[in-house]
Amino acid sequence: MTIKEVISLRNFMIILCISMVLLLGQKAQRMSDKVNAVQEGSRLHAAGDLIGAEEKYREARENHSFSYKEEEIATQLEKLAPITAIRTGLDNVARYASSQALSGDFEGFMKSYDDLLQLKSQYMKPGGPYEAYYRKLSAASGLSEEWTTFFQHFKKQFLDTLAQNANGNDGGDDVKWKLLRIPDAFFGGSSAKQEQLNAAFRSHDTGQLKALAAAGSFGPLLESTLSMHKAYESHKYAAPWLKEQVENSGRIILKKDLEGKNISAFAEHAAAYRKFASSAGFKATQVLKYIDAQNAKLLKSAASKAKNGAYEDAIKLYTELYPLKDHSEDIAAVRLAWNIADPVRLLPGGGEQGRYNNVISGKGKYGAKVYVAATDSSGSLHYAVMNKDNAVSSFSMGVIPGFPSLHLVFFDEALEAATGEPVVVAEADSTDDNGRTLFTGYALQMQGISQLFSFSGDSYELQPDGSILVHNVGAGAGEGNAGQTAIYRKSGETYQFSEIVQAYPPIQASELELHPFQNVSIGCEIYLDNSGSAVAYADGRYILLQGYQGSITGPMLLSGQFQNDYGILQTETGEESVPVFVVTSAGSLSIVN
Repeated sequence: MTIKEVISLRNFMIILCISMVLLLGQKAQRMSDKVNAVQEGSRLHAAGDLIGAEEKYREARENHSFSYKEEEIATQLEKLAPITAIRTGLDNVARYASSQALSGDFEGFMKSYDDLLQLKSQYMKPGGPYEAYYRKLSAASGLSEEWTTFFQHFKKQFLDTLAQNANGNDGGDDVKWKLLRIPDAFFGGSSAKQEQLNAAFRSHDTGQLKALAAAGSFGPLLESTLSMHKAYESHKYAAPWLKEQVENSGRIILKKDLEGKNISAFAEHAAAYRKFASSAGFKATQVLKYIDAQNAKLLKSAASKAKNGAYEDAIKLYTELYPLKDHSEDIAAVRLAWNIADPVRLLPGGGEQGRYNNVISGKGKYGAKVYVAATDSSGSLHYAVMNKDNAVSSFSMGVIPGFPSLHLVFFDEALEAATGEPVVVAEADSTDDNGRTLFTGYALQMQGISQLFSFSGDSYELQPDGSILVHNVGAGAGEGNAGQTAIYRKSGETYQFSEIVQAYPPIQASELELHPFQNVSIGCEIYLDNSGSAVAYADGRYILLQGYQGSITGPMLLSGQFQNDYGILQTETGEESVPVFVVTSAGSLSIVN
């Protein structure tokens, strides 16, 4: 072994010995510290200084230099567990809150604040055993000052965000609810908090709503207001400025609609506002009253227009007001009035000036509200009917016979009464000769138009038995019959030539028995007895009628025979035997051409 090696080994041994001595010294010191900690902890505990005792016992527990009174340490720390919990809880809250505040994690920060409140509620109960210890540990931690700093930081950040978005930019609503969660103390009390937040919220909300109103965005204005209103309600916070602002902006927009005579826009905006107010729970607001008043004026104007014959303007106004109310009935009433006043409108293209001629119309009959007939330039007959449900049907027929010389189109009321449906008769010059008139009748039905008859003559009249008597009939009645009086009877749906009226000599009723089985004519007065049977009265005597099918009463000319038959009739003097006259034809003595 060389000298160098000997020296090196010796140095190593010296260093090793020194290290061992140092380690032993440290261990001895650690052991002494543990003993002192236990002793000091015991003394402090006995003196009532639980915070100091807990700290010393915790130091002793964490000193693992040797085993010394471990059971006592554990027992004492168990007794002092609430002190440990307070100290640990405050330390954890302080550590987490600081990190969350720096990172802007408000939700996490409020969770830490809730943890602090929970810790405080557990150990800082007034008069509780640990109230004083909690106060002392909290003060020592400096947490109160930190919380103030952190909350003030968040408050400023949120208020700045609201201010930046008060010019109409989206965003900022969520920070309002965060501001509400910041404790009153950090605003200087509940009144100061409400005052500050009201000012900030009002500035933000009204700024956004004014921007929407200025852009004419009525729908978004109402939607935003309702959204804000509901949000405030969910947070149980009163925001009266919302109603004030939407009322002001709403009235301005509605007024501009009316000033610009944009009734459709007014109605749409008004309907939207009514729906909004209902959803928001706003009742009897100034804008709602304004809407009701203006709507009433417009409805009054529409009714006045209809009354004065401005039907198209009335319908237009009712249609524009549709968003506020279904005015189908009002429009239908105006259309009905218009169609009654100008029934030609029911016909296809009836609104075109001069499209139809010979226009005739009626109303309230035959299951129809209104019906109208007219001819077009080609001579075709057109018919339209509006039923009780206001449904309109229209029909057309071919060219009316003799249309180039057509001089009259009219409704025949007598034929209408007999058939139960409108009957149109067209009068034109006949083409045969002798100045006769060509009569063409049409039955107007809900299903369409059908020709009822066509004949020429001087005039015609409906007989009590439903037949038609044509005077000076034309050649259409058959060879050799022209110029005579013809009878047309209904066969199926049309009237066909039946026979020529024979000229029966007139006699007095008192002469009846002098002409048995002879064709004669009697002028008499027809009435119906109590049983509904037709009875003739003439020359002071009563005559029973056989074969008389009509229901027409009054002065009549009866043609027929007395066939030596008598019947019993109840008269004012009692039962009386009277002659029976067999009627073959009957005609009114009051002829209407």
